[in-house]
Amino acid sequence: MFAEVDLAIDYSRRHVYKGVTKGQFEAITEAMKLLAEEDQERGMDAALQIACQGCGESRGRIGSVEYDGIRLCNRCATDFEVARISHAAGSCDEYVAKRRAGRN
Repeated sequence: MFAEVDLAIDYSRRHVYKGVTKGQFEAITEAMKLLAEEDQERGMDAALQIACQGCGESRGRIGSVEYDGIRLCNRCATDFEVARISHAAGSCDEYVAKRRAGRN
């Protein structure tokens, strides 16, 4: 089916933002997983890497998202979407700044 790709965040081991319902969290996670699956279906090379501007790691390009010139891996993009819906971050710039400061 699909190559093994580091898809969306596993929030069983991470902080889930206050005020995000289980349904909202599941919808965001599913949408981010679909982005990665669509990249695979389009034939994106699973070996392509990005330098994620959120976590600072080299991550797979599959499922990554660009927000106003900021490229986030699928995990960070999922985390940002959860932060945005919970009002913990209003913009990707704000999210990245908070991550770098150790507040996300």
